[in-house]
Amino acid sequence: MFYRQLAQQLAAGLTLAQALRAPSPAPAADCRLLADHAEAGQSVTRLVAQAGPWLPEADRPLITAAAAAGRLPLVLVHLADHHAELAATRRRVIGASAYPLFIFHLGALVLPFVRMIDFERGLVGGVPTYLSGLATILLPVYGIALLGWFLLRRGNPIVNALLDLLPAIGGYRRQRALSDFAFTLGTLLEAGAPIGEAWSQAGASSRSPRLRRAARRVRDSVDLRQSPGPLLAATGAFPVEFVHRYQTGETTGSLEQALLALAADHQERAKGRLAAATALYPGLLFAGVILMVGYIVIGFALRYMETINSLLQ
Repeated sequence: MFYRQLAQQLAAGLTLAQALRAPSPAPAADCRLLADHAEAGQSVTRLVAQAGPWLPEADRPLITAAAAAGRLPLVLVHLADHHAELAATRRRVIGASAYPLFIFHLGALVLPFVRMIDFERGLVGGVPTYLSGLATILLPVYGIALLGWFLLRRGNPIVNALLDLLPAIGGYRRQRALSDFAFTLGTLLEAGAPIGEAWSQAGASSRSPRLRRAARRVRDSVDLRQSPGPLLAATGAFPVEFVHRYQTGETTGSLEQALLALAADHQERAKGRLAAATALYPGLLFAGVILMVGYIVIGFALRYMETINSLLQ
């Protein structure tokens, strides 16, 4: 929303300082400070460096290059569309996971209570026993989830390798990485960045080790005044279609458009993989909850039968 609004205001003829002072979803105090710096004559590069954490790190080189080339409104529109797509993806994941997670937590709340029921003495153990049983179920799950999230944020290669092996999730990550890489590279080129610098920045912002290695290799070839196109297949990081369309765009002079079209195509494929993942894994979680409920019911029934048998004897 902020990017699109800023692009519209700049296209309408407002200065960057005036556009930053307008009400927007970005932090008002930070925008006022950036507007003051812009009026003082600071470059967009310095403004971007001084922005708070609300401005994504991956977007900063794109904004800097676009401003230097005089194409800031166009690149801001691309970024707005890109972030809107990412937000829609997050909503789909959260929506698909909400109900199974609710059922899991409901089962986790019930199971310790059922275990405390004794048919001869009533409830046994009290609150400490219940909380201990609840912690036994939830703490390992939360601990594994937090550890995985932390390692993933740190770019742990083992966690990334394991995620890439998972059905549907691995395909989603590969397609998403290609989409983000093509989007960053195409946007940088459209913003006027030199080809070598564009490859270097696109690789540095990628979460895929293979794409980072390939980008460094291509950057080295560009430094030797070699065209990137013929080298892409040799890197092993790009699918055949990606290589072909890149080379076609390079030959016809429409490389930026080809890369942005590739980004959109890989994003659509990533959506398909994500749809499969949001059907598969919440289903597995729900099946696990059903098994847990079945365990509760069967255990409860068996203990009830044991109590009845002991009374009959």
